[in-house]
Amino acid sequence: MRDGNHTVEVKRKPWFGIGVINADGKLVNMFPAKVLSIGLFPQPEYHFEVSGVPCVLKVKPGMLIYDYELYVDKQI
Repeated sequence: MRDGNHTVEVKRKPWFGIGVINADGKLVNMFPAKVLSIGLFPQPEYHFEVSGVPCVLKVKPGMLIYDYELYVDKQI
């Protein structure tokens, strides 16, 4: 980004059934991260900002793993 590099980190905490999205070390959003959420929340999107720039994280749950897509400064 114009003001430098930033870090977006996604962690899944299956024992708690949640996932967390951190931007530059700060919590920006949480999402359900358990097998039962696959049918309830198909490919959810989570919107947040990093240094004033809009970002969207798409979560693609699978049976054993999750895939993620990060969009920066783009409307979906």
